[in-house]
Order: sequence, then structure tokens, then C-alpha cells
Amino acid sequence: MRMLGRGLLLFVVAFAACWPAWSIPDLDGTEGRRVQIALEMLRAGDWMVPTLGGEPTWAKPPLHYWLLCLCIEAFGDAPWAVRLPSVLGAWATAWLAGELLRPRFGALAGWLGALAVAASPVAAFKWPTAEIDPLFASLVAASIWTLACGFAEGRTRLVAVSGALAGLAFLQKGPPFFLFAVGAYAVWWRHARLRGAGWHFAPFAAVVLAYFVPLWLLRVDPKAMLAVANDESVGRFSFEWGRQLANTPEYWARALGLALPFALFARSRRAPCGDGRDVARAAVVAACVWAAVGAVAALTFSAGRPTRYLLPNVPLLAFALAPATAAFVVAVGPAPQSVRRWLQALAVAAAAATVALPFVRSAPASAPVLAAFVAIAAWLATTRARVVALVVALPLAAAWTVGLERARQWPQSPRARAAAGATLRAELDRLGVDRADLSTSGHFDSPLLLAAGLLPPGDENGGKPWRTRWVLREAPRDGALHPPDYALRYRLDLPFKSFLLCERVGAGK
Repeated sequence: MRMLGRGLLLFVVAFAACWPAWSIPDLDGTEGRRVQIALEMLRAGDWMVPTLGGEPTWAKPPLHYWLLCLCIEAFGDAPWAVRLPSVLGAWATAWLAGELLRPRFGALAGWLGALAVAASPVAAFKWPTAEIDPLFASLVAASIWTLACGFAEGRTRLVAVSGALAGLAFLQKGPPFFLFAVGAYAVWWRHARLRGAGWHFAPFAAVVLAYFVPLWLLRVDPKAMLAVANDESVGRFSFEWGRQLANTPEYWARALGLALPFALFARSRRAPCGDGRDVARAAVVAACVWAAVGAVAALTFSAGRPTRYLLPNVPLLAFALAPATAAFVVAVGPAPQSVRRWLQALAVAAAAATVALPFVRSAPASAPVLAAFVAIAAWLATTRARVVALVVALPLAAAWTVGLERARQWPQSPRARAAAGATLRAELDRLGVDRADLSTSGHFDSPLLLAAGLLPPGDENGGKPWRTRWVLREAPRDGALHPPDYALRYRLDLPFKSFLLCERVGAGK
């Protein structure tokens, strides 16, 4: 199959994997914050300085906001439109994985690596968002893959491409790129003593400086900007010994789970080719593995450690484990007896779940359908090829049962914002609130603002005196009162937070 045909087929797979989560008709969490920043950049006509509530924000570099701006200008600000960069990133990453694996490890490894990237459990449920991390993961993986193939085979063009991709990854999220790059650089040093480093670091620096040099010379004090960026990246690395040590095993388990579905075949061994290319191919795999392991080790010392920080490990490990998975498929003989016993046990458990789940009130209505699929597929997985097909198909089955049901029921979920936004907008109209005299104070919920059709100025830290007649704020957890010259006019209580609308009263009204 030609390259174009492979790309089209992978687009269908990526679309199928992403669509259930992609189609959620609402923004959630920090998705709204990213979209609000992009909308403010468009409204101001300023693509150099990202703003939030009218104030510059340097928590993240601007590449993601630029892409959101392009999508909003082309398709509007519907949730599916602002998630498009992440979905296209998943597809492009899967295609690149297949094209890099194919000539080095064979066509089967190429297809398996591409499918593992496009249809992994995390890709199906976490990739289709307007957040920064999915596309950052795609850029990190693409940079490290091309770097590894380039230095292992002495191909300077690939090394140069890796540098440009590294620069884009840095403009997507900043210094966290090095959490993953350090492991790959270590393998590069061991394999080739960083030979050809200029081909990587020159385009890397050129891409980054093409934005920051004009910004610092013309618009922004670099010291103030770097202080904020440091707090958002390096400043987040801290270690709270009691709580964090207790949570470390759970964090490592999540990190291991990101290697699915092909971690199950990690013990398989690819037969040597005997043509002198095995050392180079081992270096390619090692660079991906050590990039992933190095990030897990470094993030062990980070206070938050959410799984999204490790999203680059999904494509990195899928790429590294694809050759071993292909070796498992083509090995002589049926599936190992131990594997078949595990799958038979899984089939029995899934069959029991199919019967029991309809009586579990909290279980999704589609869960019995998924359980039935698992039971039948696991029982029929008697050959090596069927075993691998099962682990690739399971995320798709979960996405189109439980995931699709979640998307369809989202408007009624406690985290939905659309109805709450309409309610807030109606109350503002009822109270006669002048939108030009409205601001926010503190870390206000961006999805709620967008659902209400608002983009008011704001004070992100809540430390400045209130200046507008009307002020929106989140209800303080400590019950702190509003300033004495303001009165509470409306309170919106949602399952996750409460929000207050205050009006200036008295002589200063």
C-alpha cells in the first residue's frame, strides 16, 4: 500500500478512536482556559502576547494558542473545532511512526506501531481535547523518533528535522520537553558521542528564538516573563516526603499503564537480521525507552504528577515496543499456553460482568455491551495474531461503547457548563448588567465564561482592588467576604464550585 493510502487508512482509525471523546459538546477543565486565551488574542489582534482576562499570561508558550486561533477563524469556536489540532496531531504521529518503523523493522512493525499510537487507550480518551498536552506529546515523540533514527544511521537530515520538531515542542509547552529529551540525548551520547549535534540544536534554537527574540526586544521584559514561566515549569518540582512517597507506587502504576497495549509483549525478541543494522535499530529503540523512563523518574519529584504530564510516553513506548510485538505475531506456533489461560480467565470474568452489570445502578448502560465484546473476543483469541488484534481493538470498543455514551450524556453530567452558562447569561440580563462594566476576580472558570458568552477583563490572582461595577468571582473556600463597598447580587451553585456576582453599592456606584 502506498504512503498516501496508509495515511488515509490511519486517518480513519484515528478519527474512529477519537470521535467519541472529540464529540463531547462542552469544554471541560483547562480546555476553556486555552480557548479563552486564543479568543482574547483574536479579539485584540495580537498574536505575540497571550492574555487571560486582558492580562499577559506566560504560563505556556504560544504555539498552541496560534493553532487554536487558526481553527477558530476557519471553523468557529465549537468544541470539536478547538480540539482539531490534537486530533490531527494524533493522526500525523501515528502516520510518522509507521513510516519510520517500516523500513527499519518491517511492514508489520510499522502497522502495529501506527495502530498503537492511533488507537491506544489514552489516545481514545485523553487525546481529543483543546489542551496543550496531547499535541505536545505528538511533537515530543516525533522529535525523538527522528533524532534516534537520524543519529543511529548517520542521517543528518533526520537529525535536523528532529531539531525543528523539538523547537515546536518547546513552543508548545516549554522546558518540560527536556524531561523526555534528556534520556534520548544520553543514548545519543553513548551511541555516537552526540555526533552531528549542530544539525539538531541549531534548528531547535532557531525555531525558539524566532519567537522569543522579537518578543523580548519589542514587547516584554524577559526577566518578568521568565520568572512566571519558571514558576509554571521548574517551580512545580517539589517533593512532599510523606504524602508523595505514599503515592509514588500508584504514580508508577499509572506510568506503566501508559505503555499499553504493547507492554504485554515487551519480553518478545526480534530475530537478528545479521546485516549490521542491529546496533542502529537497538539504539533507536533505546532512545525511545530511555526518553520515557527518564521522564517518569524526573516527574517522581514533581508535586502534582498528573498522568497528562506523561502523555509523550504513549507514542514513545508504542514505537519502541512495536518491533517486539511484531516478533510475537510472527513467531512459530500458537499463542503461548500461559497467554491463552489468562485470556480464558478474562473471557469468563467478562461474561460474568455481562450478566451482572445491568443490575449495577452506577454502571454505564453500555458497559454490558463492552463486557460481552471482551468475553467473545478473548475466548476467540487463540492465535498470536488474534491476541494482538484483541489488545488493539479493545480501546476502540471501549471508546464506542462507554466513551460514546459518556459523550452523549455529557450535557446532563455534573461537569457540564452549557446549561450553567445559559443560566448565568440570563441572570446578567435580568439584573441589567453592563458587560462593559463587568470583570472577574481570581482564578475564574473559563468554560463557564465561554458558555455564557463572556470575555471580561480579569485579575487572575485576585490581588488588585475591584474597579468595575460588577464583579464575578468563585466563592472563596474560606468564606471570605467581598469588599464592603460591594454587595452580593447572585449566587450560582454548581456541583463542582459556586460562583458569585457582586455589585458596587453606595456613593461609588
